[in-house]
Amino acid sequence: MDILLHQFNRGDERAFKKLFDSFFGASCAFVKHYIPEHEAVEDVVQETFINLWEKRGICTDMVYFKAYLYKSLRNNALFYLRQHRVNEEVDPRLEDNTESVLNVMIEEEVHREIIAAISKLPKERRRVVELSMAGFSQEEIAEKMAISVNTVKTIKLRAYRVLRERLKGIQWLLVETFVYYFLGVDEYVIPC
Repeated sequence: MDILLHQFNRGDERAFKKLFDSFFGASCAFVKHYIPEHEAVEDVVQETFINLWEKRGICTDMVYFKAYLYKSLRNNALFYLRQHRVNEEVDPRLEDNTESVLNVMIEEEVHREIIAAISKLPKERRRVVELSMAGFSQEEIAEKMAISVNTVKTIKLRAYRVLRERLKGIQWLLVETFVYYFLGVDEYVIPC
């Protein structure tokens, strides 16, 4: 991911698209905690990414990029609310609820990392995991995939081993991201 960020910082539009695609779903889910209207959510996310593109080069590593992204999303969502709620006051709890923001950020980042790890599984393992996450029993998965229940169990076990290995470092990534968030990414510069 840091290579992708490096390419983004150099002005590579394909890298921008990959970053946008990678973070779009989690970004929309994050902004939706502030703004209920779907179209407005997408507008805020797109505007945030345009701003990131215009300021490319300031994020020197992926941890800083994520912290900057989430802080920008939050600020842009609050700005949107202030601009479009002419007759209403913006709920002050939205503007200064650091714990809630942190929880949403953690949830969305973990979700994004898990989905990315699942998408890298071989097709059969990925399908078993996705069906399992959708609530299908092992018997139902076996029937849908025309394989035995024991095969489903074996595939599931192997998939979860791979996922555990791929996701074992996620807690450090999250800690770093949110430490930068609380330090105030506008003032903090990460050394190269």
